[in-house]
Amino acid sequence: MKAVYSSDMRKLDEAAIQHYGIPGLVLMENAGRGVADAVVERLAGGGRVLILCGPGNNGGDGFVAARHLANAGYEVVVLVSRMPTRKCPDALAHARVVREMGLDIRVLKASEDAGKVLEKLGPFDAICDALLGTGRQGGLKAPYDKLVEAANRASGVKIAVDVPTGVDADSGYTAGIAFQADVTVTMGLPKVGLLLPPGASFAGDLAVADIGMPRALLEGAAGVDLLDSFDAVPRIPDRPFDAYKNQMGHLLLVAGAPGKAGAALLGGRAALRTGVGLCTVATHAGCRDNLEGRVPDLMVEKLDWDCRPEDDVIPLLDGKTAVALGPGMGTCQEARDLVEQIICHGCLPLVVDADGLNVYRGEAVGLCRCRTETIITPHPGEMARLVGTDTTTVQSDRLKVAALVAAKLGVIVVLKGAGTVLANPDGRMAICMSGSPALAKAGSGDVLTGILGALLAMGMKAWDAARLGVFLHGRLGELAEQRFGIHGTMASDLADLIPGALSE
Repeated sequence: MKAVYSSDMRKLDEAAIQHYGIPGLVLMENAGRGVADAVVERLAGGGRVLILCGPGNNGGDGFVAARHLANAGYEVVVLVSRMPTRKCPDALAHARVVREMGLDIRVLKASEDAGKVLEKLGPFDAICDALLGTGRQGGLKAPYDKLVEAANRASGVKIAVDVPTGVDADSGYTAGIAFQADVTVTMGLPKVGLLLPPGASFAGDLAVADIGMPRALLEGAAGVDLLDSFDAVPRIPDRPFDAYKNQMGHLLLVAGAPGKAGAALLGGRAALRTGVGLCTVATHAGCRDNLEGRVPDLMVEKLDWDCRPEDDVIPLLDGKTAVALGPGMGTCQEARDLVEQIICHGCLPLVVDADGLNVYRGEAVGLCRCRTETIITPHPGEMARLVGTDTTTVQSDRLKVAALVAAKLGVIVVLKGAGTVLANPDGRMAICMSGSPALAKAGSGDVLTGILGALLAMGMKAWDAARLGVFLHGRLGELAEQRFGIHGTMASDLADLIPGALSE
């Protein structure tokens, strides 16, 4: 399954109607039935339901849901911000049916306080938000702001139709208040904004309603890939019966400075657990003694940050199959020089994380020197520093920011966080559906760097490695939460969970 932007969904609607000949009334009928089914599933014994309808097609879905619920024996009240007009003929047709059925329909007057009107209607067992659909952008204005505020305060199960009112369908951004749903019934395919923060937190559980679009149409849709299971990501390379260590790759991990030796240790252990044949950690002289012997499987090399590339860096690259650099390196000028030496040498697939990115504060163009397949893995703060903006701007449209940086730098971008997004320079996009707040611990990103470096070293193409590695890392968070709890998980717990996750 893919997630789509609102413009993609409009094209699918047009194709279903014009090419396949499916009437818009039928699509709306199926959508509204899906909403009604969601209500029945949560209120199986009946109850009192309020449906908030707007004047557009989203409201039309609400009118259909009202009819089905009334026929099923529910007490239904419909509160309408404004009745549909001939501009939305399908919504208007369904609204007429509901009126002819004699259902309780209240139309807001311009002089009324929308919030007080809703409150006077009394308690409800469920409230359906069919006010504004995917085309709405920006903050809510009257009467929608008051309606949403009052609905959020009211008791009862909250169900959003397609997209919670106030949530941008494309970015998940909310400019102030938004409907807080327990479940969102989205039509045909998930909308991108429902999967990204903060929209995902307003959407609640996500249910995708089948509205009768041909399968071929949905499968051919433009959109964003969803990494929601191991079936949705590439497989890890096979390990032949007669495999030997060099055949399974040799990763060079450049990481660790005084006080941050743990970053190198976390990344190295994760790489080995992922399956790479050999892993050499090149670390600051002040870290070497702290690393040697801690994990006997790791090889440790001293690397002075102010080294001569021809004497120190280039020889270390000999025999390696991929490089991962950045965790715990620091951001001094010597560290930047070392990062640039490795990037400019450009002979091996590369992962750049953490301080490997921070050394380019506000100068992202420096990463254009990457001449091999490269994955960069910033969290929102690192991305903001890299491109010279603030975290709020990055988080307001994560996919757009990741796509712009990928295209500008010619690298694969993994923008970490809840709903990690991946962007390929060729325009392909993906959203990772695995993960847990348990990963919000220092060092979890170092584990991801080790995983990605290992997959590259084992011969995977960068886009395949990024998708598998990010989903695997998210799955580790889920497993760690089950075992250690959402608060008790440490980054050092993750590496030992990799074999079990991969066995899935």
